[in-house]
Amino acid sequence: MPVVCVRMDEETKQKFDAFCTSVGITISAAVNMFAKMTIREDRLPFDIKGSSTGGAGKTKKNALSKENEKEE
Repeated sequence: MPVVCVRMDEETKQKFDAFCTSVGITISAAVNMFAKMTIREDRLPFDIKGSSTGGAGKTKKNALSKENEKEE
């Protein structure tokens, strides 16, 4: 069976492992569920939204429009 490696920070890994353990699955099982749901639904199984207030969630479109305003 192929192996997939995923990089994540230690705190995230620990919290994810604790969650998986609490629901009785392994990290590997959780990642496999994610992959299978993505394939079955032909989309990510959750919504991804940008922040309208800027910051880390600033969308590329918003960033470009603000740069254009500065140039004018």
